Amino acid sequence: MPRRNHEPKQPKIGQGQLSLSLKLETTDRNRRNVDADDFFFAAEKWLRALKIFAKEQGEHVKWEIVDLRKSSALVEVQPVKVKSGKPAPQLVRKWEQGLKKIEDTGKPDPKFTPESLSALHDFVFSIPTNTVASFGNGAASERHKVTPMTQRRIEQALAAFPPEPRKEYVAQGSLRGLLAVLDSWNPDERSFRLKLPMAPAKPVKCTYRDASLTADLGESFEGMVEITGQLRYRPEQPWPFAADVERITTLPRKPKVSLKDLVGLVRLPEGQDSVSYVRSLRDAE
Repeated sequence: MPRRNHEPKQPKIGQGQLSLSLKLETTDRNRRNVDADDFFFAAEKWLRALKIFAKEQGEHVKWEIVDLRKSSALVEVQPVKVKSGKPAPQLVRKWEQGLKKIEDTGKPDPKFTPESLSALHDFVFSIPTNTVASFGNGAASERHKVTPMTQRRIEQALAAFPPEPRKEYVAQGSLRGLLAVLDSWNPDERSFRLKLPMAPAKPVKCTYRDASLTADLGESFEGMVEITGQLRYRPEQPWPFAADVERITTLPRKPKVSLKDLVGLVRLPEGQDSVSYVRSLRDAE
């Protein structure tokens, strides 16, 4: 019999190459397959955690799918250096080592920063109900299930980091005050100062880009206005220190009451008109 040329066996994808995998399995006996929305939601959280971890390790990589199976829904990815196109197994090792330490001790590993650990926290708590998730890699068949203990260990590790100092923040809103000082009419840097009635010693620097607001500023000079836009706050401060103005509304000044309107509020003596009443008051002085 003629000898048949057998093609060499192809190694399994991921075998011998350190890669990472995520597997979801359903625990619902009435549902054989994993829900697609559940799978992609969890996979997105998992991949985000990997990306942040890689960035903070100084690795510029992309994550390529090296295996994708229907059986219980499994995806396997491998970090590949963008410039060279070569795999980055050391990144996988760091991830596996850091994750194992966290699962064993509940203490943060130096390889995980608060941001990357926070992303990992988001992932493990995104696992849908009636679903079991597990970690794995391309070099070993052993898988690690995401259990309540895993979640608790990651929570403990994240809580071990000192709280980050609060930073300046921005909020959309409106603010009323006295338009007191015009700082600049430069088209590239239009700004003015808004004096707050409750904090006159801390004026708010307001910048704006819309040239049409200039007319409103002129009409409102030294008057009350309401600004709307992005208000910038410092930690522990109730009032903003700056604002990016999108709209200015001129508020009405205190109404001036005429003598006629004032007299109209007074009940006149019977048989006397307003002119006679005012004259009687004048003559009585």
